[in-house]
Amino acid sequence: MDAFETVTASKGEPVPDQLRNLFNHPDDVKVQKLPCALPNEGSMAVHFAAGARTVPHTHHNGQHLVIVDGVGVVADDQGVHVVRAGDVVSSPPGGWHWHGAAPGSAMTHVTVEHPGDFDLSVERRDWDSTYGLDLNN
Repeated sequence: MDAFETVTASKGEPVPDQLRNLFNHPDDVKVQKLPCALPNEGSMAVHFAAGARTVPHTHHNGQHLVIVDGVGVVADDQGVHVVRAGDVVSSPPGGWHWHGAAPGSAMTHVTVEHPGDFDLSVERRDWDSTYGLDLNN
């Protein structure tokens, strides 16, 4: 049988201890495990308060993000990109990236990925800066 759940920030839980080092401000992030019937994959909604984001990381098997609310930022080797509800981002296996809420807006995304498949031992580069972001486009 198919499983269903509605994504809402009120259903989110605090970031579990094993994931806290993935975020710059883990107390400003809530996670909501979602049903996922895809073999070897998992899905969750991640609710970011304004300015909260992940630290740079990679996924050995890639990661798929669907922005469902707010305004966010996603950075990859090509730069920092503004994302909004309805946008979809697919990071290839091993692709360096980080993502989260824009400085002035909360953001929620749904992720589909291989659970626990992230590597934080990557270059930080300029991830702590949003210099030059144009949130109006």
